[in-house]
This record gives sequence, C-alpha cells and structure tokens, in this order.
Amino acid sequence: MAIASGVAAAISAAVALAGAAAGTASAVQQARNQQRQARYQAGLAERNARIAEQNAALADEEARAARREGVEDAARKRQETARIIGAQRAEAGASGARADAGGALDRVLDTAEKGELDALSLQQRGADAAHNQRLRAWGLRNQAQSAGLEARYLRERSNTDYLGLGSTLLNGASRTGRNFFTLGARGPRLR
Repeated sequence: MAIASGVAAAISAAVALAGAAAGTASAVQQARNQQRQARYQAGLAERNARIAEQNAALADEEARAARREGVEDAARKRQETARIIGAQRAEAGASGARADAGGALDRVLDTAEKGELDALSLQQRGADAAHNQRLRAWGLRNQAQSAGLEARYLRERSNTDYLGLGSTLLNGASRTGRNFFTLGARGPRLR
C-alpha cells in the first residue's frame, strides 16, 4: 500500500508540476499579448497626438488668414467708400453746389460714417473668425497633449505587465515547492 500511495503522490506531484508549467506558459503568453496590445494602443495614441497637433497648426494658419482677410476686406471697403465720396463731391461740384457745405457735406459725412462702420464690421468679423480658429487650435493642442499622455501611460504599462507575470511565476514556484515538501506522509497539497 505504501508503494501505491507513493506512486499516487508522485503522479499528483507530476500533475501539479504540469499544471504549474501550463499556468506559467499561459501567464507568459497573456503578458505578451497584453504588452502587444498596450504598445499598439500607445502607437495609436501617438498617431492621434500627431494628427491633433497638425490640425492645431492648420487652425493657427486659418486664424492668421481670417485676420488678414478681415483687414483686407476693411481696406477694400474704405477704398470703395472713398470712391463713392469722390463721386459725390464730383457730382456736387458739377451741379455748382459746394461739396464741403450744407446737404452735400452731410451726404459725404453720412457716406463716410457708414463706410467706416462697414469696414470696422468686416475687420471685426475677421478678428472673430481668427479668435474661433485660435480656440479650435487650443482645443486640438489639448487633445494632442492628452493623447501623448495616454501613449506614455500605455508604453509604461506595457513594460510593467511583466511584473504581474513575475508574481504569477513566483506564486506557482512557491506552490510547487510546497507540494514537493509535503509529499511525505500526507501526499501533495494542492492549494
């Protein structure tokens, strides 16, 4: 009977050892898969950060273009107003009226005022569009920074996944060693 219980204990120990080896192999494979997944996700986050930064640079360029366009539109409006005032003065002069007095002057001043208000409105529209683009660029840069932080976290996580694997291996080795140590009279202990 002692031989049968010894054989049973040896078989139990071999099964425990095989189970520990299978668990270890599974843990190693799982850690590798998690590391690959974390690296892949880190690569995607880095790509998203680059794209967001490029979009922010484009938004900055669009802001400069919008501001420039507003200034140019205002300058064109002022030139148009100057042409209209010139035509009004020429018309007043051709009719024999004084261009710098009375109703002709009122008409010129009214045209100048409306023209300047239109020019300022165009310039403000350009400034507003530029401001909106700068806000968009700011939001995109925040996205880029967030994606960069995520990428760094995922890269670090991919490197620390092996700590969990090491812990699993040590626990399996400890359990196997305990089983062999207690093989004596009681047989293997599988916990």
